[in-house]
Amino acid sequence: MKLKNLILGILLFGTVSQGFAKVTTVEEIEEVVIIGEKVVKDKHDISVKGETLPASVHVITKEEIEKMSVRHYIDLFRKLPGMITNHLGQGDIADGLGMRGYSSGHGSQVAFFVDGVPLNVPHHSHAHGFADVNWVIPEMIERIEVIKGPFSALYGNFALGGVINIITKKTAPTSTIGTEVGKYNSYRGIFSISKRDWKIKPFLVYEVYSREGFRDNQEYTRYNLFNKVTFPFWNGYLSARLHYVKRDWGAPGYLSLRDVKNGLVKRTTAVNKTDGGKSEYYNLVLNYSPKGGEAGLHGTLFVNLEDHKRFATFLPSPQRLEWNERFYYGWNFLYNYFPHKNLSIILGTDGRYDNGDRKRFWTNRRRITATTQNWQVEELGMGVFFQGQYRPVEYLKIVGGLRYDYFNFDIENKIRPNNSGKGNTYIISPKIGFTFKPHKNIYFYANKGLGFRTPSADEMSPADRDYKNFNLKPAKVDTWDIGVNTLIFNKLLLDFNYYHTDMEREIRVVGPLTLAIGESQRDGFELQSKFFLLDQLSLFLNYAYVKAKIKNPVVPGESKITGVPKRYIDSGLEYEYSFSKDKKIVIDLVYQYLGKTPLNAAGTIWRSPVDRYILKTIYNFRNWNFWGELVYHPRKYVSEAMFISGGLVRYDPKPKWDINLGFKFNF
Repeated sequence: MKLKNLILGILLFGTVSQGFAKVTTVEEIEEVVIIGEKVVKDKHDISVKGETLPASVHVITKEEIEKMSVRHYIDLFRKLPGMITNHLGQGDIADGLGMRGYSSGHGSQVAFFVDGVPLNVPHHSHAHGFADVNWVIPEMIERIEVIKGPFSALYGNFALGGVINIITKKTAPTSTIGTEVGKYNSYRGIFSISKRDWKIKPFLVYEVYSREGFRDNQEYTRYNLFNKVTFPFWNGYLSARLHYVKRDWGAPGYLSLRDVKNGLVKRTTAVNKTDGGKSEYYNLVLNYSPKGGEAGLHGTLFVNLEDHKRFATFLPSPQRLEWNERFYYGWNFLYNYFPHKNLSIILGTDGRYDNGDRKRFWTNRRRITATTQNWQVEELGMGVFFQGQYRPVEYLKIVGGLRYDYFNFDIENKIRPNNSGKGNTYIISPKIGFTFKPHKNIYFYANKGLGFRTPSADEMSPADRDYKNFNLKPAKVDTWDIGVNTLIFNKLLLDFNYYHTDMEREIRVVGPLTLAIGESQRDGFELQSKFFLLDQLSLFLNYAYVKAKIKNPVVPGESKITGVPKRYIDSGLEYEYSFSKDKKIVIDLVYQYLGKTPLNAAGTIWRSPVDRYILKTIYNFRNWNFWGELVYHPRKYVSEAMFISGGLVRYDPKPKWDINLGFKFNF
């Protein structure tokens, strides 16, 4: 990137922390974080936070994260109902999260934010809307807010299945040093610095992670430098963050299931030992929030710079290189006005300018042999939004919102220059819903919302034929929900949600292919239950079902949406016992089941169910924290990622056992 663009970006950098989430604890947690924010809020409250929306929203707090002792951000979501999690071991490209019947397509069907900064990359060579979240580590996180569906007016592009907003810590009670070791020569070192009693409060996290992996050519290294300071500014608090991460990885690829079963290749074999990639990511952020609560101005500025290269082989095709260089910056400002305790009015604007190259090449042992895609894309997106909450009577709250988003494109197609050009498009997305609280421990809610995704470069300016349309409208997602949340006898927590979704021009990544499948429909429900058997022991069971189909299949009868499992089950127990004030043990046992999944649109080939068992034990003694994790995959010939390529079913084998141990010392 040109130096002047980088300097301009530095002058514009920043971001604002925003809270959105859902109550999943028995009672409201007291204030525990800087700036006087509470961890969760009552769903009937008037608040900017997402848990007060009339929608299915889940909050993962820092206390829960500390109990999990996970190494990878994907594992933080495994206990949420209906969350499809993929940790595929293909480097920083293949991990993903899905929800609401949108499979984990590398983040492209879920809107990701960190401290309000949008992470989804438009026009990415691997997946339009690809979100690189693999640099996020648990030690950084204050809380995670998962909003199911496109209901919140505060979020725009790529909120198809929903929104995941990760909020990083402003400070921590102590500094920390720790290490972790595991099978397959896994090692991780972590060091954090925090000072709460200083006027300028630093929060610094430094990480080194390396792992050889279960399979050949699965090596992975990561260097993470996260620097954040918070201090009083004007009528609020300002957080400034400078973050850099560098990664290098090998990719073992996807093996033929037939060849593995017939003993022709081992499960550990790599498809191509020159596959892999590397990336560098720079992020400069400012967060501004008002003192004393949510009312007032919240402001965001940010600038990101990324270079991402990936070599991958999807047999029978040759190796390919996906290369993305990108520079983007933007803003997010909102004013939260409380004219009355029962009324909140939010007015805001957000925007983002992207300038980047999307390239794809055929390669042979990392040597370029042909160019298949080459776009230089500039995109400017600007939005204005309104969201209001009004409680006319104590038991009823009405929520409404509206977004207007405008996009301007300038695309240079270097494969087909005649397809180059400029254009613009826009979309208006309304939202409406309510919560009904007939009793202090029961909530009913319903909503209807419109979401969208912008058109991709290959939709507006394809590289394989003469065609262009730079005024193509964004693809709409129309969703409605109904749900109930209740706590029975202070022992049984139940949360049930039913939803219906219609989508235009759905795009899916299936192995090596990006497929336009047309109009789609999803109907499903999710049930979350937790039984507090004793003060120290609780049992949980989550069940999700979805029926996903193509509404207008090109070939009659081929209406299955591949990669979408009908059923997901998550169950287990949580045990926590305190021996004394500074001595505690936590035991967490989890079973996860991902149901069978169609691998072709006709539904004649299916992936078998995937399941896993996870056992974690954490022992806290004064300033020490010791933990161990055991993961068991009982099925040898199945994994979350399976697809058909070259007429064969291909998959990413998992180790039968994985063991990790670690400790941290707080000082």
